[in-house]
Amino acid sequence: MDIASVVERLIQERGQLDPLVFLQEIQVVSKTGLATWRQGKVASLQDVLQGDPLWIDGCLRQAARMARTLGLTPRTVEACRTDTHGHRQGLQISTLHDPGREALYTTHYQRPKTGHGGTQMDLFLDTPETMLINDLILAIADHNAPVADELVKRLAENHPQNGALEELHPLIQAITQKEHLAHTPMEGIQIIQDEIVPCAQQTLAALAGRYLKPFYRLFDRALMHQPFDPQHPNAHRSWTLEQLENWKALAECVLLEEGWVRQPVLLQRRAKALFQLKRLEASHQVWVQFFWGFPQQAAQAIESQGDKNLKRLWYDFIDRVEHRENDAQTFPAWMLIHQPRLAEQREEWLEEADGETPLPEKTAFFLLADLLRTERESPASPDSLALRYQLKERFPELFSLFMGTIRSQSA
Repeated sequence: MDIASVVERLIQERGQLDPLVFLQEIQVVSKTGLATWRQGKVASLQDVLQGDPLWIDGCLRQAARMARTLGLTPRTVEACRTDTHGHRQGLQISTLHDPGREALYTTHYQRPKTGHGGTQMDLFLDTPETMLINDLILAIADHNAPVADELVKRLAENHPQNGALEELHPLIQAITQKEHLAHTPMEGIQIIQDEIVPCAQQTLAALAGRYLKPFYRLFDRALMHQPFDPQHPNAHRSWTLEQLENWKALAECVLLEEGWVRQPVLLQRRAKALFQLKRLEASHQVWVQFFWGFPQQAAQAIESQGDKNLKRLWYDFIDRVEHRENDAQTFPAWMLIHQPRLAEQREEWLEEADGETPLPEKTAFFLLADLLRTERESPASPDSLALRYQLKERFPELFSLFMGTIRSQSA
């Protein structure tokens, strides 16, 4: 098989090299196989590849070398999917977790921005076919269906073998059907997530977000008065606003939902919105509630959130406790040791729990808050020593964490 001719044709047709499209062209993987992987139905991409892994890796290296020689620039495209709860989940390339090898499958090569690269490369890329594809991609990204239809006709007449004709068809079809999709938002969102998002990410690359946002805006309007249903967490404005990155509206939207503190999905979405708004303290207070109510889910969610300081606290915490899963509900107290202001919502939290038996982790949290306040105001006082004794008697593991921090700070 002439790898060079395949790479040259793909670049001329598309103006870029997508390693997964390349693997389809050399018949290493089928479209059905890729769809199965993208939907999370197999453990890794390797499960749907056909051929010797070493030979496949060699083909990818050869293709990458040619793309670099032609002046294309590398761009890493994260392998991920969105699950039924609206959370991004990483997709495995292989079970070996070799970063160098996985980069072969996630590194796309695209033409450089205007002003970079040489004339020879521009002559190679700027063929009539490539320019037609680029215009078509822009029309699709802008939801300009009439222009897209006209460009498809021209492409079919002049370059009937171009693979983009088939691959871009679902995106154009979705544009013409978007109003219909919004009429039944639950089904429409499922179609967008399962079929259109993977297609857009593969064929439109950096323009995928631009293409998808009009759909999310339509769904957002359709879901304006839809109450949150934990069985269908994406059929709610909190999900559409998250996709639109409208963080202020998202933070407010969650508060309008009665009982939002009892819904882990809403807790996570509000925490994310507040973080994006740089309201870090408020975001951490939501995480406190998340860990109190749903410690295992919060422990999983914290791994994928973007707050590096919070993640650092989490990793420091799990390094110090014996049973990460069983002790997750203690994490808010560990946060409090490092961020005493977290307890400022004490009255509000106590009102929310009025009439309920206080959770042990809440009791420990507020006892620790009293101790930290007393330590600041009158260290080594009788009140401080009494609170230390209470904490040691009732929550010895937390007391150990507290004393360990005190010793490390004074060292």
